[in-house]
Amino acid sequence: MTKSHYDVLIIGSGPAGLSASIYLSRQNISNAFIESTLPGGKIGQTEKVENYPGIEKISGFELATNFLNHAKSYGAKMIFGKVVNFSKTKDNLIEVNLENGDKYFSQALIIATGMKSLVPEEIINIHTFNHRGVSYCAVCDGSLYKNEVCGIIGGGNSAFEEGAFLANVAKEVHIFVRDKIIAEKTIQNQLLEHKNVTIHKPSQIKKLIGKDKLEEIEFEENCKLKHMKMAALFPYIGFKPSTDFISQKEILDPRGFIKVNENMETTIENVYAAGDVIQKQIRQIVTAANDGTIAAKTITNKIISKY
Repeated sequence: MTKSHYDVLIIGSGPAGLSASIYLSRQNISNAFIESTLPGGKIGQTEKVENYPGIEKISGFELATNFLNHAKSYGAKMIFGKVVNFSKTKDNLIEVNLENGDKYFSQALIIATGMKSLVPEEIINIHTFNHRGVSYCAVCDGSLYKNEVCGIIGGGNSAFEEGAFLANVAKEVHIFVRDKIIAEKTIQNQLLEHKNVTIHKPSQIKKLIGKDKLEEIEFEENCKLKHMKMAALFPYIGFKPSTDFISQKEILDPRGFIKVNENMETTIENVYAAGDVIQKQIRQIVTAANDGTIAAKTITNKIISKY
């Protein structure tokens, strides 16, 4: 029978969640992380990471795998499922409910759900072609479009990094930038090394066209309406916090990020948050890992003080 009670439950398995799990496990504090997709968070969907201290260059998938294996080596447990809500019980435990009806209980909860991609809702048929030409992960799905014409929406680091990855696979890569390019210069240069990349600026995709799958796009460039044959489109227009499952709105700021203090505590007793999902200035792998460590340390001190 699957265990349902833990000292700590962690929602999410990115750098914040897995770092917390590692530190808790090293103190023999039972914990499990709950994940609805692939472990590793957004880094698992990134082609390469070049800003993690001590590692000059590594694929996002490999770094995510390293995080996961490190946590598992100390006995971390994974629960696969989607969290729909959490609440306090009469015994002051935290009850976490999954979409499949399973329930789990813990003394403390760490929310480390990170962020999810924004959807360009203004594009006609953007939902119609989801998973049929529209994807939010070039690293995951790019190989499906080998020697095809692909497009990316966005002018930031993610858009340009994934564009460089796609350029090694696709026949052509078209980058659609509505306004300014905000990607770091190094990342811009890496993209422009590829001769099969074209940047359209200023531009805006208006409509997706096709029968059973994406076949063509309609877009505006320099005030002119144009059409282009296209097999796949990858929007990278930003992210929003993954906090839709939280009914306790008092712990969220107006943008949906979780408010915490310096110890990663929310205003709900024994509920913590860490990583990109919290209200803060900088969102990087190292800062997420730091947040997870602080949350774990705070919980550890509280548990130890009881004995």
